[in-house]
Formats: sequence, structure tokens, C-alpha cells
Amino acid sequence: GRGDRDECEGSAIRLPTTESCRQVEGVFLERMGMEWRDAVALLGAHTIGRGHLEFSGHHGTWVPNDRLAQVFDKQYYRELIARSWVPRESTQDPLKTDWTTGDPDSSRPKMMLHTDICLVYNIEENASCCSRTDLFKTNGESHCHPKWQNEQCSMYDEDHYRWEASEAVKEYLGAPNDREDNTAFYDAFRMAWLKATINGMHHLKPIRNSCVVPE
Repeated sequence: GRGDRDECEGSAIRLPTTESCRQVEGVFLERMGMEWRDAVALLGAHTIGRGHLEFSGHHGTWVPNDRLAQVFDKQYYRELIARSWVPRESTQDPLKTDWTTGDPDSSRPKMMLHTDICLVYNIEENASCCSRTDLFKTNGESHCHPKWQNEQCSMYDEDHYRWEASEAVKEYLGAPNDREDNTAFYDAFRMAWLKATINGMHHLKPIRNSCVVPE
């Protein structure tokens, strides 16, 4: 396997930042030689954990609550497609602008990053929009913030080079009403993780079933 080290200077800057899909392309596709399917699978890990203002400048979970944020499943893709996401502008740093849904003043907000939303929606052309203007509350009000309720985010055409990403999101989600079948996501994540962890290593050998050296 890879040799252990106490420090790995500069490792943090190798991860994609949150500004746009160009970051995902630069790290996973261009530098690591992976495909959009792999990148979308790895980003599915956002289904666990949460963002914290002190550490990342982003606050919230990618899924509805902290309990679900401890379960590694396809919920991330369900949230990405099924909710009305709108920009949540940062007053301190424009680069920390992200997306939210539901009550913007909630103490336990839900969030998506630019690098999440852009897997399905073409927000590089216009990020002042709502991902689902077709969703309404029981009283007839839009689920989008009034500022963006008439501004539908654009989706990718089949000839767009990110079409593969949007199709992968739908594939890993599978049947929207089947919450238990994570097969497509698990299989894709397993392969993407394998590619990522052996990338650049050419002398790796299979793990032995036993540490006993044969005589």
C-alpha cells in the first residue's frame, strides 16, 4: 500500500474548492484522469456529515437532518433533484455563497454547494435562479424564495459536456420512491474510490489473506 507519513504538506489544496464545477473538472477529470460518473459518485459522500461556518464557511447538512447525515446512502441525489434550491449569499465572502432550501432562518439549515448544484443545473451561465420552480406548498406559494420563484435554473442539453454528470445523478438515485435500493450508488462509489486511491501508484499488490509467510 501507500507509505504512511505524519504530514502531507499542501494536500488540502489538491481538493476541489466550492466555487464551481470547474473545480471538480480540474481535480477529478483533468488531474486524476477520472470520468464524470466517478466524480458524481465521490461527491455522493456529501450525504454524510455537515458544513460548519468556522471550518468551511458553509453551514448545514446536505440531507434533511443530522440523523440522516450519519447514513451513507443515495439521499444526497434525492435532495439534489427533489428540492427547490436557491442561492444563499454570503455577506462576508462572495466565494462562500452556497444554496439552501426551506426556511432560510432555520438553525439547522439544509445546503448544497455550487459544486453540487452544477452537477444537474447550468449555474455558470446564471446562478440567480431556483432549481425547481414547479414545486408549491399546500397554500399555493412557491417553495422558491420570492426573489427567484420565476427564475428556473437551466439544465444541461444532451450535447453539453456535463450531460454525463446529470445522467449519473439520475442513475445513482434510481427509483425515487425506493429509499432502500442503493446498489447503483454503492457500485459506482466503490469503483470511483478504487480509482482515486490507487491513482498514480503502479507497484501496489493485492492484500494477502494471511500474514503467515508460506514455508
